[in-house]
Amino acid sequence: MATTLGHQRPATADRAADVRQAVGHVEYLDYTVPPNQLVPDLHPDLEAFALGEPVFATGYLVGLLEAPCMTYLRRHHLQPGQTLVGTAIDITHRAPAHPGDRLIAAARCTTATHTGTDHRDRGRSGGRRGGGTRFEFAVTARNHHNGVVIARGHITQHLVDVDTFRTRLPRP
Repeated sequence: MATTLGHQRPATADRAADVRQAVGHVEYLDYTVPPNQLVPDLHPDLEAFALGEPVFATGYLVGLLEAPCMTYLRRHHLQPGQTLVGTAIDITHRAPAHPGDRLIAAARCTTATHTGTDHRDRGRSGGRRGGGTRFEFAVTARNHHNGVVIARGHITQHLVDVDTFRTRLPRP
């Protein structure tokens, strides 16, 4: 074990084994749809949304489905000096949810792989995306009361070096 900033983290070879253990883990989130996350609330200045139905907006649903992925990674894999970056979302919104509906979001890790060199281990990666670890999740949201699947799909998150990520952000 190597120690960084007072937190224990596995040495590089141990981290690879630790990452592989993520596959199969399921994280759950219990969520009640609030009255301010409906279609008209998503972009109230845009007529397309303002005229929409008063049901849980897909944009908020995507965030709900990302949340258990992010919670799992923060609790079990995020190391000092890293940040989470969402890189792919493929969601099918299958049924409406109304204010007050209780939803259960679930994220099951299906793939976990190292994507390149982490500069803290062996120097900065020369690749375009830099180093880090890629996690893919199968996600679902169900209505707790009737079991109806509200949404399902896949989300990909990467753990990346925070300094490298920030240096690559476009400057205004």
